Amino acid sequence: MTWRQVVRWRLRRQLLLEPAADAVGAARRVCGLHAQVASATALIAGVRSAGPPDLDRALWGDRCLVRTWAMRGTLHLLPADELDVWVGALTDRESRRRFPPSFEREHGVTGARLRAITDAVAEVLGATPMTRNELADAVCARLGYPSLAGPLATGWGGLLKPAAARGLLCSGPATDGTVTFVDPAAWLGRPVTPLDPAAANREVLLRFLAANGPAVPADIARWWGEQPAPARQWIREHADALTPVEIDGEAGYVVRAEDADALAAVPDGGTDAADAPVLLPGFDPWVIAPLSHRRRAIPPGREAAVSRTAGWISPVLVVDGAVAGVWSHERRGGELAVTVHPFAAVDPPLRRAVDAAPQRFGPLTGAGAVRVGWEEVGA
Repeated sequence: MTWRQVVRWRLRRQLLLEPAADAVGAARRVCGLHAQVASATALIAGVRSAGPPDLDRALWGDRCLVRTWAMRGTLHLLPADELDVWVGALTDRESRRRFPPSFEREHGVTGARLRAITDAVAEVLGATPMTRNELADAVCARLGYPSLAGPLATGWGGLLKPAAARGLLCSGPATDGTVTFVDPAAWLGRPVTPLDPAAANREVLLRFLAANGPAVPADIARWWGEQPAPARQWIREHADALTPVEIDGEAGYVVRAEDADALAAVPDGGTDAADAPVLLPGFDPWVIAPLSHRRRAIPPGREAAVSRTAGWISPVLVVDGAVAGVWSHERRGGELAVTVHPFAAVDPPLRRAVDAAPQRFGPLTGAGAVRVGWEEVGA
């Protein structure tokens, strides 16, 4: 099979051609919705859902989504009924964490002190949302270490992520624009019981490959925020559930033999629905992982326009499975102004097709009209 077939297959697997019914279904399929930037999260869910998602209701009303630090220590929205799976795998990853001297220099605490902080978080958090400062004060009071207030209150949340990994902390609803935290078990009204590590790791591996395969161990490690060795171990331990495939002479894995057959049946020539131009939001899962796909999708020399400083992933224009440019948008009154920045000249038929693509973002942003402009990206 070829990379062209893989691209067409993955656009479908990522719900970009056949959307899910709602944001929970989208989060379930793509292994969580990136949630560092709330406006991007709404669009990531929106382009994969049958209608504009109501994330506030899903998070704070129905409580069917949970916002927490997950893959790569990055905020994601996860289905609440799957939290036990993710916590099982994240706890296993946390158990292998090491604390060299550089960790103390960066965070101001030792590994032992961090474990004490994590235990204290479990003791002070409940169903009532606590702001970051309130949580920091409560932890400091419980441990008797007032000097921890500064490190705990930092917006990066480095000292709170281990508690999130163990299922002891997740986001609560904002209070006057300030982030809050709750105990997931108290918030959801049920115990959070981490799945056995082996079973959890297997489930996470299979879900990643179902949404992103074919992939190789390095892809899995980078997405999960792990060293390559554990990812290779996952492949060995769960080989019974995996099917090796070859793409243009390179090895990779999908989940089932049926997936390999379906991938091989994807058209390699002619036109396909997957070839239509697609505009993807910032931090979109299609761009973030796997890295082996991203290297083939982004033209040489254009990587910095897509993967920018501080881990910022640009909104992208995808044409025929390749990243053909980036785009930006701005709400101006009742209008959404979209600017497309192609990497190369665009012929009139393609330009007309691209002009139609942003219309889907009107309902997602509450705009009554969408206006499209063009501005070529410099070399």
